[in-house]
Amino acid sequence: MKRPRLNILRTFEAAGRRLSFSLAAQDLNISQAAVSQQMRQLEAYLDTALFIRHHRRLSLTSTGQAYLDTVHEALDRLDSVTDQLFPGQHHQTVTLRCTSGVAALWLVPKLKAFRKLHRNIEIRIKTLEQIDDKQKEGVPDLEILIGGDADKDSNRVKLFTSIITPVCSPELLAQRQSPKRADDILEFELIHVLGYDDDWHRWFRNHVKNDVSMPRGLLVDGSLIAIEAAQRGDGIMLGRRPLIDNYLESGELVEVFSTPYHLQADYYLRQPEKSMAKRECKIVADWLRA
Repeated sequence: MKRPRLNILRTFEAAGRRLSFSLAAQDLNISQAAVSQQMRQLEAYLDTALFIRHHRRLSLTSTGQAYLDTVHEALDRLDSVTDQLFPGQHHQTVTLRCTSGVAALWLVPKLKAFRKLHRNIEIRIKTLEQIDDKQKEGVPDLEILIGGDADKDSNRVKLFTSIITPVCSPELLAQRQSPKRADDILEFELIHVLGYDDDWHRWFRNHVKNDVSMPRGLLVDGSLIAIEAAQRGDGIMLGRRPLIDNYLESGELVEVFSTPYHLQADYYLRQPEKSMAKRECKIVADWLRA
């Protein structure tokens, strides 16, 4: 029995992933009519409906979704094996912009595993603090953002939800009586991070009922400096999990409260239209989402 041609399967993967024949056509640099024709041919060959064609939008049938998952996995595996066997053929670079904290605490520790799978793809990290580079290079291939409205930006998908919690060194709590209620934190020095200035304000609005003035405390430029200050016992910072999970697991930092006085922040991956058609960008984006 003949099988569907590889180029048709790649078209199906793009159309199913984007849920749009026109966007799939842009990704593959072919016409929308060609995508539509190939999908009709595939459905006729399989004698099964893969798409539900609504007015101005697409959705997948249950069979289409199951087939898409399998085709996506198979194509990724084929691409990965090709990269591993022929690493020198196509050296590719993907530019990713994020905060220095996300880069150092979340992304960089995972890159070794990525390089084992994709030796010919180099992820070039540019932090948001590098304003000059941003002005010179323009829009990055991928960007990790904090907050925003994903419903209004079709190129943005959620990566994870961060839990924001007060943390400090275990020695600091050993030296003084541990806070029991949220307003007990007023007895301690607070560590503030530039760029996350609103975190403590939000925390006080949510958890401290009395109308009190929030102490300013130590102000530092970046999460890594705040973590170092907290480890030294300079005060209490608002740490973002999973970015600080390694410090909590090692015992270098501890959560201040047993009661969950938490905040949340959503982290998103944004992929501009221009990078949608680049296979290496898709590989990195899929890896980050996974």
